[in-house]
Amino acid sequence: MKKQHLLVLVLGVAGLAVGCNKSANSDDNSATTNSSMSVTQEVQNIKEDSSNAWEATKEGASNAWASVKLSLQSSANYTYDKKDAFVTDAQADLAVLDQKIKDLSDKVAASSDSVKADAQAKLQDLQTQRAALDKKLDDVKNSSEADWDSTKTAFINSYNDTKSSLKQAWQWLKDKTS
Repeated sequence: MKKQHLLVLVLGVAGLAVGCNKSANSDDNSATTNSSMSVTQEVQNIKEDSSNAWEATKEGASNAWASVKLSLQSSANYTYDKKDAFVTDAQADLAVLDQKIKDLSDKVAASSDSVKADAQAKLQDLQTQRAALDKKLDDVKNSSEADWDSTKTAFINSYNDTKSSLKQAWQWLKDKTS
């Protein structure tokens, strides 16, 4: 939002400058108009580049989340006899989650110092949640038929909590950097 307000301010100043140039001396009018057109065009180009960059970032984040497998969403399909398939799908989902955490960490590293400082706690919490998921996946791998439903449910709940925390961290970073 801050960048948008700044952009509006810059565009307003550019518009004011263009308006002022129109009332300039007629001898200087053609040179000023060409100069104003250049400034106006540059401002427009900057505005378009900023808008395009933000849209690409937004689209990339949306596409990234859309690509997350829904394999664990229908956990009812995983009976004990499909435990190996569940574990395989869970490992694939965790690999995607790991990549998203790494992407977030990379974005944080490229951010301002104040954002980095605030984000470190969020990243540490995500790493802690992610480590807990490994433990829960081990529990699933070692589960018996008697405790299958409870270990599977515990893993899925923890996975969903971690995924939610990651989405919130991405939203927080988006809010801090826009």
